[in-house]
Amino acid sequence: MKRFRIVVGNSVYSAAVERLGVGRYRVKLGDKVAEVSVEEETPKITSVRKETAPATPALKVEKELQKPVAVSGAVTAMLPGVVLKILVSLGDTVKAGQPIMVLEAMKMENEIVSPVDGVVQEIMVKEGDKVETGDLLAVVQ
Repeated sequence: MKRFRIVVGNSVYSAAVERLGVGRYRVKLGDKVAEVSVEEETPKITSVRKETAPATPALKVEKELQKPVAVSGAVTAMLPGVVLKILVSLGDTVKAGQPIMVLEAMKMENEIVSPVDGVVQEIMVKEGDKVETGDLLAVVQ
């Protein structure tokens, strides 16, 4: 399971996420568990909806996760592979189109670029991590 920091409004949650299949994940928030499906609507919008009800009452954050969320500056994996190099650090200023990491896929190195001008707010992966198509790699705002 990978661990993520989820921000909903002014609340911050720590979540463990396990990939179950293409676009399907098990999300654990504290002692609450839900299976979710992630479907890409456009390159910059991710829709997350609850697929099966958790065994315990739903968390407030689950309702927020069900709504489509526009993430301006979201950097996602365009293909499955391994993070080979991270070329920026948190707080770095980048330009749209600037390479921010290198992803190795099918024995080829692929530059992952910033979609917008801005500051690197979060880096969700580290060198050597395996990623799937659509995985969130970083956020630039």
